Amino acid sequence: MEISTATWLRRSGRSFWMKAGLTACACLWAANGVPPARSDVATILQSLNAQLEAVGKVSAPASVNLIPTGTVFSPYGGSLTLLYRVRSTPGGMGGNITVQATGDFSPSGGPTVPSGGLSYTCSAATLGTPCTGSPVVSLSGQTNVAIIPPSACTGGGGACSAADPNSVKVDFLLQNDPGYQTGSYSATVTFTISST
Repeated sequence: MEISTATWLRRSGRSFWMKAGLTACACLWAANGVPPARSDVATILQSLNAQLEAVGKVSAPASVNLIPTGTVFSPYGGSLTLLYRVRSTPGGMGGNITVQATGDFSPSGGPTVPSGGLSYTCSAATLGTPCTGSPVVSLSGQTNVAIIPPSACTGGGGACSAADPNSVKVDFLLQNDPGYQTGSYSATVTFTISST
């Protein structure tokens, strides 16, 4: 019996262990659905480009109440803080924040912007230079609140300002002429920020 078994193994051309190994490999292929293959990895480089422009944004309270600042017929005053974020180019002209009256006081019979009765002062700009003196608000043109230098930017420290957002204080002063009629009056002013 042993001689017969040995003769069969010689005639097959393979040992029993080799045949068992081939059988196991065939079973593995069947379980995975595909025969094993060599793997490969490919990489590519992709450049991302962005053009950052000079830009600015400014915000202000919805309204400001002007109240008497002292004795009878003393001017009316009110303050607000403008918040702004800005970026200007190194080779540009910088930028500025301006104010202009876009609506005169109404109803009639009280103060008027064209008469030069509304002025303001600027202070505490955290980026740029606040206006100097007491500019008069105009219906026909813009006047400066702050000047932004070239290569300026909000936040981050270093070459930029540490504050984010930036701010500047504006104090309005309205003359109280005794010729004005009693009543409640309101006007509209618009702040604009620009940057190059």
